[in-house]
Amino acid sequence: MKKLLPAAGVVNAICLIALILFVGVQLPAFGMWFYRWQYDVNNTYEVVDMEPDDLHEVTRHMIRYMQGREPDLQLTTTVGGEQRPFFSEIEIRHMVDVYDLFAVGLIIQNFVIGLFLATLGAFLLWGKERLWMLFKSWKIAAASVFLGLATLVTVIAINWHHAFVVFHEIFFDNDYWILDARVDLLINIVPYPFFITISVFIGGFFAVGLVAMFVGALLAQRRFKK
Repeated sequence: MKKLLPAAGVVNAICLIALILFVGVQLPAFGMWFYRWQYDVNNTYEVVDMEPDDLHEVTRHMIRYMQGREPDLQLTTTVGGEQRPFFSEIEIRHMVDVYDLFAVGLIIQNFVIGLFLATLGAFLLWGKERLWMLFKSWKIAAASVFLGLATLVTVIAINWHHAFVVFHEIFFDNDYWILDARVDLLINIVPYPFFITISVFIGGFFAVGLVAMFVGALLAQRRFKK
């Protein structure tokens, strides 16, 4: 078992990095605070001609749907003083794909949590005296991924629009994500600036998490040596 500890250290580090990324995505995607902030910044209430309370209720419903806590997106609200369904047919079809993406992500996340705990348990059970090996794996993995992240951010910054399109082409096998701001309300509550901001938030959170992982491993390793 102890001979497998180096590999377990690498797997544990990769799992920890993946969990940092999952948290970075879910905080804004499922956080009502983020939507409220963006609605204020992007003047969304005026753009869609809705009262804040009505738009907030739509948003909470959408978040619950993405989390799998609502069966569908059939929701009637007040837009421009008139009662109407908020989501059009094409928007619902796109959100089904978004839900599927989050559902797969949740499955992967649960698997990663289990693997992280299992590999950590292996060290605690069989290799307490070799925890330095785990901390070393954390440092190397965090530094390597941070450099990769810096490269990716640079590439994306050069042509954000192209990166945005490529992302959707990778994760969606249809064109339902191509919405018309003149008729589709969804693209008006999460417009282009919304996606730029959420990308910056996720990238920033991920970077800070990697730095914290590296520094934490470095301090733990030094303490371990003492």
